[in-house]
Amino acid sequence: MSSTCRGTERNANDYYVTPHWLIEQFLAVFIPACNIDITKPTFDPCAGGCGKHEMSYPTVLKNFGFTNVTTQDIREDSRAATPNTDYFKFTNLGYDLTITNPPFDRSVEVAKKAIREVNDDGHVVMLQRLNWLGTAKRKPFWDTAPLKHIYVHHKRASFNPEFPNKHDSIEYAHFVFQKGYTGLTSLNII
Repeated sequence: MSSTCRGTERNANDYYVTPHWLIEQFLAVFIPACNIDITKPTFDPCAGGCGKHEMSYPTVLKNFGFTNVTTQDIREDSRAATPNTDYFKFTNLGYDLTITNPPFDRSVEVAKKAIREVNDDGHVVMLQRLNWLGTAKRKPFWDTAPLKHIYVHHKRASFNPEFPNKHDSIEYAHFVFQKGYTGLTSLNII
């Protein structure tokens, strides 16, 4: 995940290593705020990982005590339990929490599918650029999405472990959806 149009090419399959500190910062507020049961089934459909890097969300979730995490990724070289698997070709039911950093160009599709498939009152968490809220193309999605919280990270992140101090040029947020939620969205800066 990286901002585009900066004179660089996008990584294959839009794969970027999510910094662990970013996930840790989010989980520290999200778990108590949403009363998340860390023993319930959790799913990361875009788990990532490769020969050089471990999967970001599954690794941090495990460090937070999550005991039932399923992983999947479309990339053949992913460390996911089921690599080389197209999320859109399978139904993934039975999860209370789906949490991921999906490819930006397919983020709305991932969100819609995850919200449909998560258990009733379950949560879907997507790390995205804050500007994911914009554009006319995504407006119909936002009109009906059960968006409960937006956790904006005050510190910019680097998605390249080779250059951890070279952060991205835009802000990121964890978007929290809850299946069946119809209230207002809260915005939190963390």
